[in-house]
Amino acid sequence: MKASNPLKMLMLAASFLALSACAAIASVVYPLNENADKARAGAYRLDDDHASVLFGLNHFGFSEFRGRFDTFSGSLDLNAEAPETSAVTIDIDISGLHTGVSELDEKLFATNMFDVAAHPFANFTSTSITRLSENEARIDGVLTIKGVGKPISLDARFIGSGVNPLTGRQTAGFSATGVLKRSDYGLDEWLPFVGDEVALEIDVEFAEMR
Repeated sequence: MKASNPLKMLMLAASFLALSACAAIASVVYPLNENADKARAGAYRLDDDHASVLFGLNHFGFSEFRGRFDTFSGSLDLNAEAPETSAVTIDIDISGLHTGVSELDEKLFATNMFDVAAHPFANFTSTSITRLSENEARIDGVLTIKGVGKPISLDARFIGSGVNPLTGRQTAGFSATGVLKRSDYGLDEWLPFVGDEVALEIDVEFAEMR
């Protein structure tokens, strides 16, 4: 009888342990709160692994061209009982921009567009939060790109909160939409053939700080 391959046995053991861990997690009920009123108040840090900003703008009148930003840092001071006292700030790493077209990405990083070498980050800082319904709010703030700060309003929606089963941390998730004019920030390359108005779709998770 041939001896078992040690590497194969190790891989099988690792697979078994991984499946056991997933089963253990699945067997525990982690209640998800879908009511913003019940979200735990406190200081949260943005979870960079579960955040994205999608953007879209008109391309020559033919289509809505889309891209995304994937790299962030930020914080949320959450007070569900008095949401108007909450505050959020997010720094966006411009080098995390992806359009799916590498040559276009390089042009967007260049001096006449985002000028990443001189201005590597964009920033959003809230100035006021107005509750509109049980799980919806308008977040007014200042978006700064290339050193230019302009007011912007985001329509935000609370998705849910609870303990993340993988991290054990209290987590809160939100979606938001907004619109800006890129020419306001000196991002005016290819106008008017490529649209000036940029639609934003934002999805973020915040994990409670320890």
